[in-house]
Amino acid sequence: GTPQLEIFNQGLLEGRQAPSRLAWFIEATKIDVREWIWVDAQRGAVLLHFSQLTDARNRQVHDTNSSAILPGTLVRSEGGAATGDLDTDAAYDFSGDTYDYFLTQHGRDSYDGAGAPLISTVDFCPSPSECPYVNAFWNGTQMVYGAGFSRADDVDAHELTHAVTEKSASLVYYMQSGALNESFSDIFGETVDLMNTGGTDTAAVRWQLAEDLPGIGAIRNMMDPTLFNDPGKVSDSQFFCDSNPGASGHDLGGVHTNSGVPNHAYALTVDGGTYNGQTVTGIGLIKAGKIQYRTLV
Repeated sequence: GTPQLEIFNQGLLEGRQAPSRLAWFIEATKIDVREWIWVDAQRGAVLLHFSQLTDARNRQVHDTNSSAILPGTLVRSEGGAATGDLDTDAAYDFSGDTYDYFLTQHGRDSYDGAGAPLISTVDFCPSPSECPYVNAFWNGTQMVYGAGFSRADDVDAHELTHAVTEKSASLVYYMQSGALNESFSDIFGETVDLMNTGGTDTAAVRWQLAEDLPGIGAIRNMMDPTLFNDPGKVSDSQFFCDSNPGASGHDLGGVHTNSGVPNHAYALTVDGGTYNGQTVTGIGLIKAGKIQYRTLV
């Protein structure tokens, strides 16, 4: 922008006494930057600068009422009161937890890094014969949950991480790339689960995925993947290798199976442990999460 000469007193912005300075004010902008900068007109030093981008959650939760019509009826939007419907309120709360994690830990404003609204639909059924629908997914635009599936906080964070992956590494959902895609969703899904205040967080379910799914319970264990018939290392018998990975029932080359290997690596990185003849010293969720995020983006 065009520099503008001002009398600048930083104390007026911060509620304290401070000297006034003659300063140049400049607004620096591009698509994802709006920085306000004051430069001392006599000394040339930057007195203050900060972003004017508004990082804010924008959540919208819809209900299809057991239909396939997306997004369905809007039942709760940002700032709205709780509805009393468990699925709706869980989708709202846990998408907010996921947004907060990526913003506070990694500086990412929503899944696209540019404040995209978080749209969720609950009680989805693809057809009357598939109702209730026992799954959840990210469809490229929004999160979609079958009845009860939004109530597991790691499931919500898992699906929203698929959106982050799509907007960053764009890992294709096939073979090892697909297994990494699934693993990043498990990694950040469980990280949000362990760091927020919702869901079950007892030691007995640590590293379990989807332990809060009503009537279903956990579907994977990151610290011991073999408990759910997933591999903990590439040489495990559960590691999926097939000459025809695209065949029906082959899970696109084992995307939900082979993800157990990087899942296990992450759990060991966080908590430490002895495995396969090696002793690992854990570094905790914060550092391990930052390593994974940098890897992803």
